[in-house]
Amino acid sequence: MFREVIQRHDKVLIIGGGESLIGFDWSLLNKWNGVIVTVNNVIKHIPRADYWITVDPTKGGVVQDNMSNRKEGCYYFACYPQITDENREWYPTEEGIHYLERIVPEKPEEGIGDFSLQEDRDKITTGDSCYGALGLAYHFEAKLIVMLGVDANGGYGHWYDTSDPYNKDWKGKFAKYQEKIPKIYRQSVEQFKKRGTVVINGSPLSSIDCFDKMTPEEAIQYGITR
Repeated sequence: MFREVIQRHDKVLIIGGGESLIGFDWSLLNKWNGVIVTVNNVIKHIPRADYWITVDPTKGGVVQDNMSNRKEGCYYFACYPQITDENREWYPTEEGIHYLERIVPEKPEEGIGDFSLQEDRDKITTGDSCYGALGLAYHFEAKLIVMLGVDANGGYGHWYDTSDPYNKDWKGKFAKYQEKIPKIYRQSVEQFKKRGTVVINGSPLSSIDCFDKMTPEEAIQYGITR
């Protein structure tokens, strides 16, 4: 079921759903000279995507509609756990999807566990879907990664729909989860350093503090000129 990532790309743009992208000039994507990776419902709202990935492929035993109603020209990855007789009904599959094994770190008594990026090319560490996209870019062996809309700062909604609460089903648990997100991303820093990969966070108010920050426009312009 799980297959290795064989694609290679030097320059990757990751687009998330954070509200920092409200008012962003999407025509700038026309100038982007690398590949674009996006996640979940973001793909419905951007003019271009080369890859899509999710670490939350199903809900209540039903696959995301993004997996069954795919955008032409986009390659789809979905991260699943190992399928067993006990969970099979909760994880149906779709034809035409590249499946990667979803690695959920064990929860220690203290700390958050080991969220290092996976070295095995058929696996992805979960954290959130944008961290999954970062792990995919790591498998691509990218030398430059620009992240847009990766805020993790307690925003209410997404840039494409500010009226709908983000992860509303989590209720009070979501704030505690978001507190862990910066710690998760920090665990990727040394791996990128060893490869000489530059990662730019194009969200100035993002809680993710381990990468250089720029405005979305500055970040994409930086990437275009490199």
